[in-house]
Amino acid sequence: MTQSDFNKLKAAGVKTVIVKSTEGTDYTNPAALNQAKMANKAGLNVDFYHYATFSTADAAKSEATNMAGFLVKNNVSTKVLLFADMEDSSSYSVNATANLNAFWSTLDSFGYKNHGVYTSNSYLYRDAVVKTVGQSRVWRAQYPYTPSANNLWNTNDGAWQFSDTALLPSGSDYTGYIDVSIDYNGLTEDSAGTNTFVTTTSSNDTTTSEVTTDTSATTNTSTSSTTKKASGWYTFTKNTAIKSAASDSAKTVGTYSKGNRVYYNAEVTTNGETWLRYLSYSGSEHFVKIAAAKTTTTKPAASTSKTVTKNETGTYKFTKTTAIKGSVSDSAKTLGTYYKGDTVYYNAKVTKNGETWLRYLSYSGAQHYVKISGAATSTTTTKPATSSSKTVTKAETGTYKFTGTTAIKGSVNDSAKTLGTYYKGDTVYYNAKVTKNGQTWLRYLSYSGAQHYVKISGAATTTTTSSKSTASAKTVAQTGTYKFAKTTAIKSSASDAASTVGTYYKGNTVNYNAKVTTNGQTWLRYTSYSGAQRSVAVLQRPRHLQQVRRRRLLVRTRLRPQRTFGPLLV
Repeated sequence: MTQSDFNKLKAAGVKTVIVKSTEGTDYTNPAALNQAKMANKAGLNVDFYHYATFSTADAAKSEATNMAGFLVKNNVSTKVLLFADMEDSSSYSVNATANLNAFWSTLDSFGYKNHGVYTSNSYLYRDAVVKTVGQSRVWRAQYPYTPSANNLWNTNDGAWQFSDTALLPSGSDYTGYIDVSIDYNGLTEDSAGTNTFVTTTSSNDTTTSEVTTDTSATTNTSTSSTTKKASGWYTFTKNTAIKSAASDSAKTVGTYSKGNRVYYNAEVTTNGETWLRYLSYSGSEHFVKIAAAKTTTTKPAASTSKTVTKNETGTYKFTKTTAIKGSVSDSAKTLGTYYKGDTVYYNAKVTKNGETWLRYLSYSGAQHYVKISGAATSTTTTKPATSSSKTVTKAETGTYKFTGTTAIKGSVNDSAKTLGTYYKGDTVYYNAKVTKNGQTWLRYLSYSGAQHYVKISGAATTTTTSSKSTASAKTVAQTGTYKFAKTTAIKSSASDAASTVGTYYKGNTVNYNAKVTTNGQTWLRYTSYSGAQRSVAVLQRPRHLQQVRRRRLLVRTRLRPQRTFGPLLV
């Protein structure tokens, strides 16, 4: 597109242009910078979007870093609205919410905190990704056969892309199709306007004075601290403590290992020492020291054991149950468990006291550790808990269709807390089969990221998990989308007496998997993010009342004035 094309968009009433900046971990749109500048010159607001392909949190962070690299390199304002384009099937994951939140957290660390989601009704994990920003910040694609100004769709979203076959006015340089959208709540204009790019200045040094009180001597000493605005990547040449302030006495909040790197936003000089300041995933300012006036400050703490960290990446498949630790120590707190057949993507190998550990980055952003060798203690970490029964876990994947009502448990135990329910006709994708006490269980990963279990065989107790309710209820497996016409309570089961676990409001929609009829009332059943089944009542009106209602509507029907489209988006 040429400058003339963008000028014509402005003249046609378009207010915002949304430009593709990046895709995946290494692609940058070569035309993005020029398109954004021409749009600004034409008086148009500019937003950017990243085409997502990630299916893990680590991949999401890498893709966010790719987008941030484009933004930082080109001095894009941190006010600019950034969309994650969630439409590719490669991004399908039961952890879609956590993965996209990892993408947002990484952009936050670079100072870009203005987020929106682009998706469509056909995207498998649509509701999961919408959850990360809220419906008012969703830009949804759905194409009617013939768009009409008086038949607007998706009005509860921030914006609606209603066509991908629009054309510029006759005589334009660009003759191909463009996507067009309508903005309902000003979402796409919540950006930097025509000031998409900021200009850096050379006068970035600021000097402050900090007073430190020595309570033991009751005297004050003054130290000079200079902060210089600078940005870039720094690669660590040794293990370095992360501090909450530019001081050795400040609280240690983490560690960077040799070979890691960080994107910093300032250099701080105090007492002859140089520190780098950066924005962490949590949004807090953190500091790492890269040069010290005294060599003694760089000596490692005295220790009788030697720890060697080798930066190495790869995928490891577990051959047995393995504890997840917060540090390289058997006595460290156990944070979770990997089972035989599970895999992890690690970023380093750590050797200490003859033991080998793998280090990896968890969804929370913290470094976690798993031990893969070490004769001295490996036997103790892999022994099952003391029990008279033997548990056998076989890594196996597949889809299971339930033939009866089945409780969802947090562990392989009938007495474990029930977390939800699967009903006849429902399906689950499992990652392992577990056998214990003559019973067979399927293990699967829930939306929350926790491992859940459902029992599929075992005569001693199966009758309790598949028992029918004393109330007369008919369940028909049926799928569809339902739009609520009024505020409706969400129930834990198909009963008014069941506990209320949430609310749907007028205009909200739900994808249901069954219809349940009980006591003359119809309910829609669906699976929530947690994996539990939920129910909502659908209003049933006697036939003679429906006829009366229709007659009343005929009387009250009035012609409404036509509505015209608001600003369009490219």
